[in-house]
Amino acid sequence: MKFEDLKIVQKWREYAGPKDERLEAENAKIYKIGFVLLSFGMLMIFFYQFIARQVAWVHSDASEMPHGFATPFEAAMYLWLVIVMLICAGLQTRKGYVDTNRFGQTEHLPVGYFMLVSGLSGAAFALVIAAMRCIAEAQIVPLESVFWLANLATGVFCGATIFAATFAALCATFFTAKRRRAKLEAELDSSDDI
Repeated sequence: MKFEDLKIVQKWREYAGPKDERLEAENAKIYKIGFVLLSFGMLMIFFYQFIARQVAWVHSDASEMPHGFATPFEAAMYLWLVIVMLICAGLQTRKGYVDTNRFGQTEHLPVGYFMLVSGLSGAAFALVIAAMRCIAEAQIVPLESVFWLANLATGVFCGATIFAATFAALCATFFTAKRRRAKLEAELDSSDDI
C-alpha cells in the first residue's frame, strides 16, 4: 500500500487543497539547510567532546585510555546521526543528486581538480582539529602548558589522512564513472547492431 492511498492522506489533500510547487521547493531548501546545519553542528560537538576527553587524559596521570563516549545514550545518538546521514547520501545518489556523468565524459583523470578539492578539505580539517585541541586544552590547563606544536602536528596528520582519503574517494568515483560509461556505450553499440 502506498502512502498516497491511505484514507487519512486523501482526506488531508481534500482539506488542504492542491500543492503549491513554489512553496514545496522553498520548504525543501529550508529543510536541506537545516539538516546540513544540524548535522555539521552535531559532528563538531562530537569531535570536540572526543578531543576534550583525549586532551584531559593526556594531562592527567591516568593509565587507562579515555572512553570514546561518556554514556551508551551518547553513543546511540551519534550512531543514529551517522545512520541518518548515510541514508540521506544513499537516497541522494539514487535520485541522481550525485552526478558522476561529468567524470565519465572526461578523457583523463582530473588530478589538478582532485588535488585542489582534497587539499582544501585536508587543510580545513587540519585547522579545525588543531584549533579544537588547543581550545579544549586551554580550558583544562594554563596557556603556557598547552602543547601548541603537538596539537598542530596532530591536526596536520589528520589533515593528511583526510587529504589521502578524499583523493582516493574521488579517484574511485572517477574510475567507477568511466566503467559505467564504457558499459553503457557498449550496450548502446550492441543494440545498434540489432
